[in-house]
Amino acid sequence: MSLKTHIMRFFSVIFFFFLSHLTYAQFNSRLNLETSYGFIIPHSNSLKPFAENRPYGISLHYQMMGLSEKKWSACNCFHYLGIQLSHYNFADREVLGTASSLSGTFEPIIWKNSSWTFSVLSGMGFTYLNRVFDEDNNPDNVFFSSNLSFLLFLTPRLEYMIQENFGVNLLFSYNHISNGGQKQPNKGINFPMVGIGMSYYLNKSKLPVYSAGRISNELFFFIEGGFTTRKTLGQEGRSPSLSLVFGAVKPVSAINGIGAGLELNKDYSLTVENTRLEALMPSPYIAHHFLFGRFDFSQRMAVYTQKPFGYVDHLFFQRYLLKYKIHQNLSLGISLKAHGHVAENLDFRMSWEF
Repeated sequence: MSLKTHIMRFFSVIFFFFLSHLTYAQFNSRLNLETSYGFIIPHSNSLKPFAENRPYGISLHYQMMGLSEKKWSACNCFHYLGIQLSHYNFADREVLGTASSLSGTFEPIIWKNSSWTFSVLSGMGFTYLNRVFDEDNNPDNVFFSSNLSFLLFLTPRLEYMIQENFGVNLLFSYNHISNGGQKQPNKGINFPMVGIGMSYYLNKSKLPVYSAGRISNELFFFIEGGFTTRKTLGQEGRSPSLSLVFGAVKPVSAINGIGAGLELNKDYSLTVENTRLEALMPSPYIAHHFLFGRFDFSQRMAVYTQKPFGYVDHLFFQRYLLKYKIHQNLSLGISLKAHGHVAENLDFRMSWEF
């Protein structure tokens, strides 16, 4: 699947969510302006020269919160959907340059009183990098090699209202940029940041009170499929990478669950010595789930029981997965596979609960 196709699907999803909000007249909306400062995590020896860099950035964010019970029931909480423009300077003009990004965001409210609000913002988008790897002109930048790449971030945020329509924010964000395995080298850049900001509410109404339905704590099972494409090693073009997952989830609180399962991944981009069965990688995993109504954000830790010779040196991998239930049993989502701090690829997921 080409990067252009990823972009078109991403913005189609963003348009759908905003259109669904606009079909309801009752909503809150706000603008956020924030600035942040942080550091780069050197997750391999080749990145240690950049450990002293102190990236800084600024972002402008527009968000909408539906106040209807139907919108609230999507995650059993009030939540914002938004679009964010951001610009980051990696404090290294010649090697790392800057990143300019457009992202879609989701921000559920975790706790709130009359003055304070604690929420967790998450987002995914596309970023333009003005300095990337070049064998002749920029060989030191092994973080990324594609001008157009992906941005993922998670940001706990605390807001204090100083006036009826004005608030100030304190935030901590963990940011990751990579090209999702589209081109090598692709070690990806991880840069935590702290920041401050201001919110201005364009529409602001008191939040209604809704009662949550009975939250089931029963064990449930699911089957899940994943699909992406990766550059074929030593050849031109791209090959499919397919996943089949059998798993189970046990809710243990209103928003938490634990899970386990088995992922079968067959990557046709990998080199094999004899048969394609060498590229079949069975991987049992354990998982934690954040359960917000129709949303499920899971973090899986898996172990390879088999992998092709020379694939990776790692025994374990992580998969971060966001799914949205579009039907009583059917969910769609997107996942990121990583080895430690190094992202490998993004794929699309479909699962069925039973």
